[in-house]
Amino acid sequence: MISILSLCCLTSTAMPQEPSAPASQVDAQTTFTVPLKFRGTRKWKVQLPAERWSAVGTGFDFTKTHGQVFKTALEGTRLQIDSDGDGATDVTVEGKTAFVTMRSGSSAYAVRLQNKQGWKFAPGGYLTGTIKGQKIRIIDQDNNGSFADVGQDALILGTGRAATFLSEVVNVSGELYTIRVDQANSSLICTPFDGPSGTLKLSCTTKGKVLSAILKSRDGKHSFDMARAANGLQVPVGAYSMVCGELGLGKSRVKMTTGRSKEIRIAKSQEQQACWGGPVRAEFAYQRKSGKVHLEPNKVWYYGSTGETYENWVPLGASPKFTIFDTDTGQEVAQAHFPGSC
Repeated sequence: MISILSLCCLTSTAMPQEPSAPASQVDAQTTFTVPLKFRGTRKWKVQLPAERWSAVGTGFDFTKTHGQVFKTALEGTRLQIDSDGDGATDVTVEGKTAFVTMRSGSSAYAVRLQNKQGWKFAPGGYLTGTIKGQKIRIIDQDNNGSFADVGQDALILGTGRAATFLSEVVNVSGELYTIRVDQANSSLICTPFDGPSGTLKLSCTTKGKVLSAILKSRDGKHSFDMARAANGLQVPVGAYSMVCGELGLGKSRVKMTTGRSKEIRIAKSQEQQACWGGPVRAEFAYQRKSGKVHLEPNKVWYYGSTGETYENWVPLGASPKFTIFDTDTGQEVAQAHFPGSC
């Protein structure tokens, strides 16, 4: 049994507000712009919440943002790419993996390539800038050339590696801002968020460290990483689900996924609490041969207190003991340990 983490969700009480100024006046006073630049990276270290590898096909169709298609052609197993958009292929890639940057005018787009049952690509770069002193990176997670798809693309606020989904609202040093990427992928339009909000607080009891804990709202508009929210994180009200996360102990890593977990509901003037982690329940498949029970570690599924799942988890010390019961009689049938355990 392990106790992984718990979340305490508190909502703030609404305070009386002064009459608001006309929208045009508010925008002029509060909206600001963050310049964005594209950066490609061969050493991809970003952890995406929903990484996608898309088929290259006959070209990279980025007409939505770059106004053109960077065409491709196959020569045996080698991939020919038109990297400058002039209609003629000028780059050849072969082998199992590759990295290519395509440019059109002042725009650039980088991809990671892998030849696995055909050539596929995933993002190899991001838009980056600084918002109120904090670094922000925005990734085209759905591979369509646009960096503005809320709930589909991804972003990292700060210096970490774990990305959330692209959110309409971000928390920068305790302040909420509504953000929007312009059509040219050249700037981020930012406005102070004026909607109702509450506070999520992360309380973790574990021998490991919470490296990431990505939440996403039911409507897909908001996403946050709770890993650094020990002192609380202000977020817009709504219903949030845990999408993915990672725990670390030394070099060991444990993945968290949604599983059967319940929503965390944050409503105005309400206080909510949700707990992740222990007690952890295991469900497993087994076979009985020659009077013995055979249990395989890769056929054991671990569920936390709210139904979230844990993958690649190896309990510290000896193997846990699994007791098998007959569901009809409730009688113990057998006991088992992982193979190789005492």
